[in-house]
Amino acid sequence: MSSVENFVKICKVSDLPERKGVRVEIEEHDLAIFKIGTEIFVISNICPHNHTSQMFNGHLNNYSISCPVHGWIFDLRTGKTLSNNSNIKTYEIKIEDDYLFVKLPKSYYKW
Repeated sequence: MSSVENFVKICKVSDLPERKGVRVEIEEHDLAIFKIGTEIFVISNICPHNHTSQMFNGHLNNYSISCPVHGWIFDLRTGKTLSNNSNIKTYEIKIEDDYLFVKLPKSYYKW
């Protein structure tokens, strides 16, 4: 796995819906993006439980997201699970001129 990483422009922050997940597939990355107030969170869209690409459809409760398939709950800020010991990947972001950039590794494991 390469340690070289890049920030990639994803979308305009103003285009993101409030408290509703958005799925973005870029290169080999499947992302779930959430906007809560002025904060943006990007996690893997793939649940580590059964590897389905449904996290963007999960139920938000404050800063947690539950997988819509089996209900595993993750903290959007840290990726830590509230259900067991499996965590979900989180991505570093930056915002410039209303654009969301996500730091993507050159290669990675999807879960």
